[in-house]
Amino acid sequence: MIAVPTFDNVLVTGNQTIQQDLHVNGNETVQVNLNVNGNQTIQGHLQVNGNQSIVNSLVTGADVDAGGSLWSNYRVGVSNQPVLPAGGASLQQIRFYATGAASQAGLMLKGTDGLDYVLFIDVSSGTPSLAIQPA
Repeated sequence: MIAVPTFDNVLVTGNQTIQQDLHVNGNETVQVNLNVNGNQTIQGHLQVNGNQSIVNSLVTGADVDAGGSLWSNYRVGVSNQPVLPAGGASLQQIRFYATGAASQAGLMLKGTDGLDYVLFIDVSSGTPSLAIQPA
C-alpha cells in the first residue's frame, strides 16, 4: 500500500489541477471564482452570498429558497400536476391563445390534463388580463 501524504495546510498561489476527485470533509472557502467544467454534486448545502449564474439547468431534489426575487430570462416551471380546489369557479376575464410563440415568457405550470401551460399578462387591449397558452 502506498502512503498518502497528509498536510494540515496547503497554500496554492497559482493554478491547481486535479485529475481525479477532490474530497473536502470540512469547509471549502472560495474567495473569487469556482469553475466546474463537468458535474458538481453537493450532498449538503450550497450557500451563495453573491451572484450565481447558471448557464444551462439547475436541478434540485428539494426546494429552492431565493430569499428574495427569483428571475428567469425564459421560464420558471413546475412539474407536479395540480388538483382542482374545492368549491366552484367563477368566470373572470382570461384570454386563451390556442397557439403562440414557443419562447413565450411567463410562468409555466402543469394543467390538470398533465400538459404544460404558460401564464402571462396581456395588456394588448389596454386592460391587463391574465393570458394562457399551451407551452
